[in-house]
Amino acid sequence: MDWLKRLLLHNWWLKLLSLGLAYALWSIIAQAPPVEIELTVPVEAQQVPPALEVARQIPAEVSLRLRGPSNRLRTLQPREIGVVIDLSHATPGNHAVVLDARNVELPPGVELVRILPAEVRLELVQR
Repeated sequence: MDWLKRLLLHNWWLKLLSLGLAYALWSIIAQAPPVEIELTVPVEAQQVPPALEVARQIPAEVSLRLRGPSNRLRTLQPREIGVVIDLSHATPGNHAVVLDARNVELPPGVELVRILPAEVRLELVQR
């Protein structure tokens, strides 16, 4: 038991100082301002009714402007992001679908700033 007391209390001020410096360094890094990047990702039509198929989709890809911590955005891959159009209630014909944050699947800590183009045109036809 005496060795434990000596381990904890020997040079206690150096241990406390190193703990304080570690906290200060962490707080500086954690409070770094968010950065923005731009990625091009494909648009995916999901839940297409069985009697319909997508004949034409313009554009097939959209450009996303994302904001978040630099360490997270630096390692972000386009496959981690999904732009999805829900066509479960679609009918045959031409449709213009407005894209917003509800259509974009993002990892935690990343937020959507802008989508370009903000609209996708689809043509749905009978199979």
